[in-house]
Amino acid sequence: MSEPIALARFAGKTALVTGGASGLGLASARRLLREGARVALADINAHALRNVVKELAQPPGHVSQHMLDVTDAAQVEAVVQEAWQTHGAIDVLVNSAGISYQGSVLDTPIEAWRRVLDINLSGSYLCTQAVARRMVQRRQGRIVMIASISGQQVWSGRAAYCASKGGVLALAKSCAIDLAPFGITVNSVSPGPIETAQTAALHGPVIRQAIVHATPMARYGQADEVADAIAFLASDDARFVNGHDLVVDGGLTSAAILYDLKQNPQA
Repeated sequence: MSEPIALARFAGKTALVTGGASGLGLASARRLLREGARVALADINAHALRNVVKELAQPPGHVSQHMLDVTDAAQVEAVVQEAWQTHGAIDVLVNSAGISYQGSVLDTPIEAWRRVLDINLSGSYLCTQAVARRMVQRRQGRIVMIASISGQQVWSGRAAYCASKGGVLALAKSCAIDLAPFGITVNSVSPGPIETAQTAALHGPVIRQAIVHATPMARYGQADEVADAIAFLASDDARFVNGHDLVVDGGLTSAAILYDLKQNPQA
């Protein structure tokens, strides 16, 4: 459990977090709430969403829940409008909704390819577009997209996922340029292997051992460590940071395959 945070950088502000019922989305929502934000939690899993809102146990008005399929443009528009009306505005958007798929270019069905791209990339685009059109009117806002180190240093057998996250990286930079004149910053966070339900399901013992061996910090990251980076980029502390990708991977991509774990004093 992280230590209590004394800051209140988001007091009086509202954040919309997609994929907010689990994983990095939920960790981000918790982090923002601890710093005074009101949070609109959006997720496609209605059951998980209801349970999370109860678990968060926030005072009335601090958390709202919204069923959302990020691939449905009409639904995205409706949820953004609903969240905006509920909270008065949206100051921060965290695009965290995402899925993975194990499969190479040789065996990934087109249906799986489309689903991963639709959720990870097109979903980020649709949510950004809907929120940014409203942020432009206020000439302020922070948008943070969840990319991945897989978008720049790809892994075998994950063609759709790597392509989608590479697209998110480019999308974030493109949006940063388009929206900068309106006082809106857009950045991305690229996590390495993080302890979430998704990695628990996808990473077997052999993969986990290889990752820990290759990571200078000799462990998987925690969801709240990624949430800390997201909170920074969403805050006014990062007011002149725009079009940046913040890698949170314990040094994995810097070390690549040349790192020798035996030399690690933390091992």
